[in-house]
Amino acid sequence: MNTLKDKRILITGASSGIGKALACSLAAKGADLILSSRNLEKLRIVSDTIKSDPATKHEPYIVSCDMSKTDEIKNLFNECTRNQGKIDILINNAGIGVYGESDLTTMEDHKSIMEVNYFGAVQCMQEVLPQMMKRKEGMIVNICSVAALHGVPYLGAYGASKAALVALSQSMRAELSKFGISLLVVYPGYTETDFFTNEKKVGNAFRPKRPYTPVQKVANEIIRSIENNKKELVLTLEGKALAITRAFLPGLVRKVMKKMAYNLTV
Repeated sequence: MNTLKDKRILITGASSGIGKALACSLAAKGADLILSSRNLEKLRIVSDTIKSDPATKHEPYIVSCDMSKTDEIKNLFNECTRNQGKIDILINNAGIGVYGESDLTTMEDHKSIMEVNYFGAVQCMQEVLPQMMKRKEGMIVNICSVAALHGVPYLGAYGASKAALVALSQSMRAELSKFGISLLVVYPGYTETDFFTNEKKVGNAFRPKRPYTPVQKVANEIIRSIENNKKELVLTLEGKALAITRAFLPGLVRKVMKKMAYNLTV
């Protein structure tokens, strides 16, 4: 089992949701955290929450970074190298979404989602890999989505960006194994976060009714998978069912998705 005590871990999108829950839980395990987000004020709140815990061993280092901007990502890793040294684990968690009919999703929205969810994550990996390859150790965790397992109605652009990251992750996992670098792909389902209130909405489709998975439960599962050096983590029963059914009963999956698309419109 991998110990996380004193491990230097960079989390993108750490100001809320899964990223924030991961930060607080990893800090409790003694990890040395670097937290990034576009919203520096929210990052400070997360950092203060962590520092207020008497058991906290390391004070988080925070850096403002917009994952759609190449120069800001470069600055993030320059800051990490200059002030923190090596990075043991990179958690690519930052993401944005658009919810609604794919034919109403603009090209600008498609490009914006790819810039953050795919290209931003790609650049982060390219920035951190040279030091990991030199040391012949390290781990990358890519937070993707159940929507990357099979296209989900009204999540076309979002699912496409995450599916691209999954395909790249699978290729890189094989390529990086000779350097002792692990790569974990996480497929969360609907999680109770602010992500849905912040995403852009197009058309008249609405999301499935709650309850969604508690964010702390998701964070706990991810941390266990990191500690156990897992390669993939599919969350929620629906996600696990989709992962199995798509291979053996693709016709059934298509019928379910068709019904879902019908039920989620006014």
